[in-house]
Amino acid sequence: MTSFYGGLTASIVVLSLFIGVVSHAARPAALDEALRAHGVLGPRLRRFAAAVVPFAEGALGVGGAAALLTGHQRGLQAVLALGIALFGLYAGYTRHVLALGRGGPCGCSHQDVPLSRWVTRRAVALAGLALAGAALAKAGPVQLSTAELVTLLLAAPACTVLLWSLPAAMHEPAPASVPRPARAAVHQPTETTAHRSAEGVSTRWTSPPAL
Repeated sequence: MTSFYGGLTASIVVLSLFIGVVSHAARPAALDEALRAHGVLGPRLRRFAAAVVPFAEGALGVGGAAALLTGHQRGLQAVLALGIALFGLYAGYTRHVLALGRGGPCGCSHQDVPLSRWVTRRAVALAGLALAGAALAKAGPVQLSTAELVTLLLAAPACTVLLWSLPAAMHEPAPASVPRPARAAVHQPTETTAHRSAEGVSTRWTSPPAL
């Protein structure tokens, strides 16, 4: 089971890297726009980060997939170690932006997913999975039975999609302000005065009877 969990955690990290690079490739300007909206990095550093991050994600994804398929233990450990650094830096960056009270898109998706604490938590979770995968990889290369391999092929993509979709799923849009309808004027009935006729029968008028 150690080998299975090692393969599962490593696969989730590698698939998340691939999702990240595909999202950035689908909308190349999204990351730069997000970094500009955060207002933390200078222009040069912002352009550098916008160019390097997708490249790093793609390189680590390809390297991790190759290490998993070939059973290269040290290669997988190196990829996961760099993954810890990448996701850890992203978690620290987003935490810093939120602490400054700034917002904007997260820059991690081709959709306009707003930056929130769930983006930070996802990055922390991915860094933790990379750490667990690197620790489990020390036990040896991933060697799975047929049943474990089938389970891994089903579980890894499902867990990756759920984890990646977490910030969008937990986003709570601000409620739209709906103008309150004006209260209808309450009709106050006119005060009636009771009068009695000569026969003693009670009658009511809205004004005193004419004399």
